[in-house]
Amino acid sequence: MELKNLLTKFKSKEESKEYFLALEIGDESVKAAVWMVNQGQTEVVRFSSIQSLENSTQEQILLAADKTISEISEGLNPEPTGVIFGLPESWLEHETINPDKKNWLKTICQELELKPLGYVASISALVKYLKLEEGSPLTAILIQLNSAEIVLTLVKLGKIIGTEIVGRSGDLGPDLEEGLSRFKNIDALPSRMILFDSKNDFEDEKQQLISYDWEEKLPFIHFPKVEVLSESISIKAISLAGGSEVAKSLGFEIIETKTKLKNQPTKAEPESVNLEFSPEDLALQTKSVNLEAKADLEPELKTKPKFNFNLTLIQLIKSKISSIKISSNSKILMLVGGLATIIFLFLSLYWYLLKADITIILEPQILEKQLSLNLIGQPEEISVSGSKTIPTTGKKIVGSPAKGEVVIYNKTSQTKTFNQNTIVVGPNNLTFVLDQDTTVASRSASDDGYVFGKAEAKITARNIGTESNLPAGTNLSFKQFSEDDYYLKVLSGLTGGSAEEVRVVSQEDQDNLILQLTQELTSRAQVEFEARKQGDRSLVPVADIDKLTSKRFSHNINEQADNLSLEAKLVYTTISYSQSDLQQKALAAIQDQIPAGYELSPDSNLEIVSAKLNKNNTADLKLNYRAKLIPRLDVEAIKKQLLGRYPSKVETYLSSLPNFLSAEIIIKPQVLPEPLKTLPHLTKNIKLEIKSE
Repeated sequence: MELKNLLTKFKSKEESKEYFLALEIGDESVKAAVWMVNQGQTEVVRFSSIQSLENSTQEQILLAADKTISEISEGLNPEPTGVIFGLPESWLEHETINPDKKNWLKTICQELELKPLGYVASISALVKYLKLEEGSPLTAILIQLNSAEIVLTLVKLGKIIGTEIVGRSGDLGPDLEEGLSRFKNIDALPSRMILFDSKNDFEDEKQQLISYDWEEKLPFIHFPKVEVLSESISIKAISLAGGSEVAKSLGFEIIETKTKLKNQPTKAEPESVNLEFSPEDLALQTKSVNLEAKADLEPELKTKPKFNFNLTLIQLIKSKISSIKISSNSKILMLVGGLATIIFLFLSLYWYLLKADITIILEPQILEKQLSLNLIGQPEEISVSGSKTIPTTGKKIVGSPAKGEVVIYNKTSQTKTFNQNTIVVGPNNLTFVLDQDTTVASRSASDDGYVFGKAEAKITARNIGTESNLPAGTNLSFKQFSEDDYYLKVLSGLTGGSAEEVRVVSQEDQDNLILQLTQELTSRAQVEFEARKQGDRSLVPVADIDKLTSKRFSHNINEQADNLSLEAKLVYTTISYSQSDLQQKALAAIQDQIPAGYELSPDSNLEIVSAKLNKNNTADLKLNYRAKLIPRLDVEAIKKQLLGRYPSKVETYLSSLPNFLSAEIIIKPQVLPEPLKTLPHLTKNIKLEIKSE
């Protein structure tokens, strides 16, 4: 993305510091930043606060731009005037700025005394910035949330496939489904969603997307990952990604140290994208506006870093020689001979010391298999001890029963003895028992009728709690006898009943503590094994071999306690195996299913699902094997094809390799003039690594 500018004679190098502005105009907000070029790199100096727009009128945007620029320009010397604009997609038509919006920008520049340096589509700047940050072209769904609408941008391998705008309802999942369904001829959507806008809190929206059933609704290979960008990321992208292009057009030396090479389509040219304008187009002049679209037809990722050299070594020698006065033919011969020697030595060093590291990424074929293997290993026994404490979660009611004295009345003509523990019933079905055997005399005759027999006795409530604390005079009865024959009355009141809830040890507490301590001690045993192992050996994760022994709890079940501790010893008995041996066995098991011309990538994943130890130091394993198969390439032949080529010429050749996705090329030393920045001329100086995605 090159930002064209007509101010080619700008003398930035003569000033110690030169500040520039970036102004992002959105549909609902305006942001600004101050940036500068420092040691060949663009960097952001300040961010403004975000100015919200009640409506997107020219007056509102001018007022918001004035506030943001005034805020971040305060105290800067010199005060920045050059500005790069970041514009929304709604402002662009046919790769240029909408004529009405162009007039708005002219007014902003005139009113705020700004010098326009260029413009960039905010989405395009964000795509380039994320590519620079992550080291590879972006593949994702960009989701820009406004109050009334959603802007969806589909990006694959750093190329914007298209943009759709949908209205926003209360349910974000169906809104996105509607927008994404408008993209036609898409075999698979990127499994990465990126939310961004002028706010930080996207938690509600993120949860809506995470809970939506994407794989059932749209062609996703697997459930998409949802990410959230900070509110300042878009203006930062405009400042750094867009600003670097403006800086180059102003004459700054921008250093590019390392680039990744990406496979490009061969059947269609990339779309032409207009990401620039001339400052004259915004000047208040009567001449016609000339916005010239520039097709970005170069490969998206080039491996030619740009270096700015004033003189090459040969030019320097030539200039020195030209300043020497030659007085004789012999001196000329000596100088020519010396120059030839220097050139020979330089070229020799260049020829033998030039090196390159190349990493080729291939798209793999995936072969997933479930395997059953028998593995021979070495016996291993590791003993570790430890302790752990957790809070208890059990609950229990504790307290005392109510006690007191009662009078037992006998209405019958027979003496009655009530045995100890005879059940007495009170109000609300409260129950008590006699503390001892009690005999009550029979009734007796009197002038007024009968006098009931009576006797005092002590009773105790059968349950704890304050409910059994009864006042004096309360009538009670026997559970087994009628009140017409016998009844009881509380003398001075029943007291002492109490109850409270306390924490106790539960069975679940002990089980959880055993599990947690087992996991900790198992991890310690594995760490101890890692410290003493040799080579590529690993432990077989056999189930039920990590039982705790010598367990000692600090409290028993149902015992009152706030915390529970456990001291125990674990004896980890298993076998160790060689990872390379396991890989070889797994490879042999699927060898006949590997297509001709393919080989197993080292990035394949082998997972042990379960294992059973045998008595002869072997284990029966069940494994999930996710084998990545890549084309078998002749590394030496590829090196020969790359000898002496410029990185820009390498792309066509690498793109022809089967299943090619991308490549990364690093040429050393990096401080070489462009004409000499080729790949090495000796195959031994090229380090070539082939990986799968």
